[in-house]
Amino acid sequence: MTFDLAIIGAGPGGFDAALRARELGLKVALIEKSEPGGTCLNTGCIPTKALLASTKLLTKVKEASRYGLSVSGVSCDAKALADRTGRIVETLRKGLLETLKRSGAEWITGQASFTGKNRLLVSNREIEAQSILIATGTEPTPFPGTSFDSKRILSSTELLNIKIQPTQLLILGGGVVGVEFASIFQALGVRVTIVEMLDRLIATEDEEVSRRLDSLFRRKGIEVLTGEKVKSLSARSHGAEALLESGKKIEADQCLVAIGRKPKLEGLGLEKAGIKVEKGTISVNEYLETSVPGIFAIGDVTSRSTGLAHGASAEGIRVVENLKGPKKKMNYEAVPSCIYTDPEVASVGKIAQGGEKSERIVEARVLFASLGKAHIEGETEGFIKMFASKKDGRILGMTGIGARMSELIQEATLAVSAGITVETLAATIHAHPTEGEILQKAAQRLKQLLDRG
Repeated sequence: MTFDLAIIGAGPGGFDAALRARELGLKVALIEKSEPGGTCLNTGCIPTKALLASTKLLTKVKEASRYGLSVSGVSCDAKALADRTGRIVETLRKGLLETLKRSGAEWITGQASFTGKNRLLVSNREIEAQSILIATGTEPTPFPGTSFDSKRILSSTELLNIKIQPTQLLILGGGVVGVEFASIFQALGVRVTIVEMLDRLIATEDEEVSRRLDSLFRRKGIEVLTGEKVKSLSARSHGAEALLESGKKIEADQCLVAIGRKPKLEGLGLEKAGIKVEKGTISVNEYLETSVPGIFAIGDVTSRSTGLAHGASAEGIRVVENLKGPKKKMNYEAVPSCIYTDPEVASVGKIAQGGEKSERIVEARVLFASLGKAHIEGETEGFIKMFASKKDGRILGMTGIGARMSELIQEATLAVSAGITVETLAATIHAHPTEGEILQKAAQRLKQLLDRG
């Protein structure tokens, strides 16, 4: 069967690309060997955030006395927690399939493998397409020399499916996955230890933000070991054991290995189509086209990956729209990054995401404690930092740690994307009392700094 576009992988990037392609009148095949939604829906973004929603509520209920309330007998029902998460995933999964069916795209289940430049084989079915989009995503990387065993040494996927809550949890890796799971299990009463080889947690984010998260974690009882390399990791009858290069030995019931993820390229037969792969990722140009004209790749399998579900979705839509023309490049300056710890971390703009600051940039910092709404909600921890150009006053980025940062970052993303100036945002009326006022406060401070010259 012949299609205008065949998409391999039905995660956020592939799925959104399929829907946009149908809107533009293309005949589309969406190929997936597993469930719709990819890692994000089934074993990543959605289930982890569902658990975080429950554990954040649990924490708040336990602190009810701060709100003038008296609550007793609060506990966690692990099975009910897992059931709720499962229902959310299943509901969204069914919704995806119904949406795809209404769109008119063809859903094909099976492993896709290239047999030529424009040809694929899926479960003994031959498919030909004028254009092909690869969106297969990633899978967890195991610790060198040690395999995931689903019992003691776990990937993030396996940790989501455990039946018995551990008493002690060791997490190798202080990146996004590691810190989010640390927040979940600490709230459930588990003793958590994080080992990170770099000198700070979430090292890709602003240094002050990552240091604050480190401080908050330690205050909550999480043991944080930064600047530590793991020499060996092994499963024992009683649990998992890690030996650090410093000589320190750590034992836990279970160990989450969150040291990174690798592109899922196995079985695709990329060599039969002549697609270039470098350092384990598919090489793509500024239009997300591979070394073979007409074959594209998006998301975590590429050399330009943002590592974000919404980044892959934007790339997928861009590829499809470029097929119709005129061709446009992706704008990576305004891709928000969110980390769903408690409190949340978010940033947008290269400067805010650990980038170099210069004399041409002005910065303002505002505490959540300055907001009436923060005191009302009992969530005064944290701050935001906003950055602007001294030359023209455009807002270049924002970062922060605090309540609902994943929602607040949307306004900042619009500001960066649209080139909004400090003066415009400072003059934009924000409802009171809201957390959103913090952005206006930051813009007002930046305007004062810029007015002074």
